[in-house]
Amino acid sequence: MKLEHLKLDKRQSTPLSLQIFQSIKHMITDQQIGYLQQLPDVNELAKHLEVTDKDVLDAYNRLVSENFLHSEKDHYFVNFVHFSSDFYIKPSKLYDIIKQLGLTPSIKTIKRKVTTLPFQLQIDNHLKQNESFIHLKRIYFGNDIPLALMDTYLPYNDFNEIEQRIVDEKPLYEIIFTETKRLVTSGKRLMTVTNLSREDAKILNAQRDVASYQVISSTYDQHHKLIDISRSISTMNQYFEVDFNEEDISKIIKNHFFYI
Repeated sequence: MKLEHLKLDKRQSTPLSLQIFQSIKHMITDQQIGYLQQLPDVNELAKHLEVTDKDVLDAYNRLVSENFLHSEKDHYFVNFVHFSSDFYIKPSKLYDIIKQLGLTPSIKTIKRKVTTLPFQLQIDNHLKQNESFIHLKRIYFGNDIPLALMDTYLPYNDFNEIEQRIVDEKPLYEIIFTETKRLVTSGKRLMTVTNLSREDAKILNAQRDVASYQVISSTYDQHHKLIDISRSISTMNQYFEVDFNEEDISKIIKNHFFYI
């Protein structure tokens, strides 16, 4: 955050804490301050603006209450995320989304096994009962901060020969395309809200039972053949802003779920 961009007019009758709140809010929504960027400490900003610590703290607390910031051990970080409608209605990869936020993405696989698909993920009517899947549980990081946890299920008969070539250094769909020439071209995504389990909260460094986003999705290749079914979760720290036009909204309303 460039402190020189934050201006106050002490001649105004508007309280200083409200001016600070409005200035920082504008800088966040104008994307002058990026997602997860740390704001100056309260006393540092107070000295720069020549105001009291209370003025800054009141402004920060209001930004927290409106979910533009979140606090960790008296430090304040930006929650604001701006997405285009493409995230909802076109194929989108979590790895690429993290890059679009201005963060350095990385992935860590913490579980890999062959199993059947959990009941709550059986969203494709064409799946055979008791079909085997390769289950990958992966953490997605941005600047080494855990942002999302994803359980991905790949049909075993289609991907067992390349399973060992799925490595943390590359996004999953990139590996699948390189190895099989199968390209993600369509799918569907259902977004809901859930509470983090004890295990997931520990992985994401969050409180247990805190509200989180849950996205259940399926993807298909250019031959309309299933590539994967996945469940991803992330904490609800983020404040989302998305631009939709009328055509985008009509697609979402018509189909009752988010296309990707």
